[in-house]
Amino acid sequence: MRTIRRDGWTAADYDSEQILHQLGHRDAAARVNRARRRRPLRRAWRTLRARLHRPAATVTPAAGIDWAAARAAADAVNRGDTAEADRIVQATADPRGTAFAAFRFVGVK
Repeated sequence: MRTIRRDGWTAADYDSEQILHQLGHRDAAARVNRARRRRPLRRAWRTLRARLHRPAATVTPAAGIDWAAARAAADAVNRGDTAEADRIVQATADPRGTAFAAFRFVGVK
């Protein structure tokens, strides 16, 4: 009988070994080790595919963040005038981006 190394095994690996053993596989631990083996080619392919994949643009990009409006909206929030801040942000080309940008300046003196 050969000794199988179980370095770095997780609870799921031990469960898999027990299930394979109950199903009648003589080399359950070897099968689990084989499944855990590194696959450098697969990892390289996934990395390459992720770097080369460029999703098609479905929406036209926003005009950008109006930083002056973001700072003005943050100043209004700092004063407690949230209605004024909402009015300032909604008047920009990208209200959502400007509102998120305003959070950088909230509470900053």
